[in-house]
Amino acid sequence: MLAGRDFGRRVVLNAAMRRIFLLTGLSFAVLALAAASTYAAITELGATSTPLSKPVCPATGSCPIILTETTALEVLNNGVGYPTIALHRGRIVAFTVTPASITAADINGTKATKTTPAQPGLNATYGGASEVAITVLKPSSSVTSKKVGPSKRYYKVVAESPLFQLQPYFGHLVQFVLDQSLPIGKGDVVGLTVPTWAPLLSVNLAKSQFGWRASRPSASCTDFTVQTAQLLPGASTRYQCYFDGTRVEYTATEITLPVPPPVPKTTPKH
Repeated sequence: MLAGRDFGRRVVLNAAMRRIFLLTGLSFAVLALAAASTYAAITELGATSTPLSKPVCPATGSCPIILTETTALEVLNNGVGYPTIALHRGRIVAFTVTPASITAADINGTKATKTTPAQPGLNATYGGASEVAITVLKPSSSVTSKKVGPSKRYYKVVAESPLFQLQPYFGHLVQFVLDQSLPIGKGDVVGLTVPTWAPLLSVNLAKSQFGWRASRPSASCTDFTVQTAQLLPGASTRYQCYFDGTRVEYTATEITLPVPPPVPKTTPKH
């Protein structure tokens, strides 16, 4: 069943409808490319044998499912290293997330009563309503030193989508279709940018199988109110904070550029 559809850019889809969307809507773009070549393909970057799922708070203790004020990059997903890496040049045309269900009290906070003090909500704590963007990143050297290579985990923003409001889609799988696709090169990776907050972290997973990096300096790994989201194309930032046993629930849809067919060899005439 299709829920909450906005015919401009946002589509809320369950798993079945999402497959139909990919096989029909996006296939038109592939068919257009295939007119010149049959080598174009639709690829879901970040998808593994473990499907996207809505985060759930642990049965006991705190509920650390909120991603805040950073750009997240999947490093290990179901044992697959850097699952959002592009193996071919192409265009990012959509991205998918599965935000958890969040209560109004968590979002907006609570008023003081005779027995309990007022509690600020997520909007007040993290600077606004929940919103996300998809970001294409290129491993790069430091902008100030050529001696610092990709092993130091610097990433440069190649392209970034507009921000999308996430709150209307809490509790649903939602695929945001981009009005303007983003270029992605072979070897680039796709991150998820959250300048405010988003309930997109699945926790308590196998540490040897899941992990992601944040665009934070090592001194601020656990200071989640420091704004470190990569918002400007061309900016280069070091991803020093690694969180194992956790997954950021997102994927990105790429249409690869058509590969020209090989030029047939000709036998020189004598």
